[in-house]
Amino acid sequence: MKASKLRDSFKFAIEGVGYVLKTQRNMRLHFISAIAILAAGLILKISYLELAILSLTIALVIIAEMFNTAVEVIIDLQTSERHPIAKIIKDIAAGAVLISAINAVAVGFLIFTRHLILLLYHLRDIFRWDNLLTIFLIVVGVVTGLLSFFGSGRVK
Repeated sequence: MKASKLRDSFKFAIEGVGYVLKTQRNMRLHFISAIAILAAGLILKISYLELAILSLTIALVIIAEMFNTAVEVIIDLQTSERHPIAKIIKDIAAGAVLISAINAVAVGFLIFTRHLILLLYHLRDIFRWDNLLTIFLIVVGVVTGLLSFFGSGRVK
């Protein structure tokens, strides 16, 4: 394959991803969620295997969303009228996205639960009763300082 054809292939693929991001609200939500989940995984120092599983799961959701969009575009290209078979086809494609998203939530739950429990276990010393008063006073001080710096929020 010539370099220009390969370059064009990448260009068209990137344009396809861009189209779906520009036109599909759910795709933007999937991308934002993916970034947040991967960031949380890095912060919680999940294993490389867990990161790989999360990445594959995220890719599955994004791929399903892209195929769903492609199916919708094909159906809309064929007919502008409401047709019961077109509805069934679109519903099936949307169902594939739903199943992949439910799977992603389940995988995320399985991976992150252990890490969050360990994090809470390590934070328990910070939230002992004798530290609660100190934390409360710090929060009150910060909020008071912010209110005095930015104003009370009331319109004068």
